[in-house]
Amino acid sequence: MLQCNIDPKVKKRLDALRRSGKKACLAAERAEEIIGRLKSEGVIPDRVGTVTKHGELRIKGVMKYDLGSGYRLVTFKNGCRLFLLYVGTHDDCHRWIENNRELTVEQIQERCELLPVQEIESDRPATRHEAEIEADFDPLASLSEKELRQVFCGLVDAVARGIET
Repeated sequence: MLQCNIDPKVKKRLDALRRSGKKACLAAERAEEIIGRLKSEGVIPDRVGTVTKHGELRIKGVMKYDLGSGYRLVTFKNGCRLFLLYVGTHDDCHRWIENNRELTVEQIQERCELLPVQEIESDRPATRHEAEIEADFDPLASLSEKELRQVFCGLVDAVARGIET
């Protein structure tokens, strides 16, 4: 299970973004949605939000989420621990990464606090991102070839008879 940790400065930055303009406020909301999903059990970090196309090559283990309108959320994964490190504009995140290249895992652990795990609520409405993931869900992917042959055998026979008649 993934353990999620957050730098207290991220909370302050989210508050500042919420008080800023409309685009910044939307970015803060998207970041909070991602953080909420990361706090849930059994999540895969790169499936909870849109990750930047080119990733982050300057620091191994860093992943940036695209929050839209030029805003990013910077995270760091080490083993089964995920650290939420910074949120801001693309340029702010670029500067933060450049200024924190030398951070060690121990330093990151010291400055971050553990986020409590949330139970997944089954009767809550799905978020837009969850609906997109669900749209990609293939119910046949978990079936064996034998089961697929049984299911589609009747369909193939019906189509073949329909074509011949």
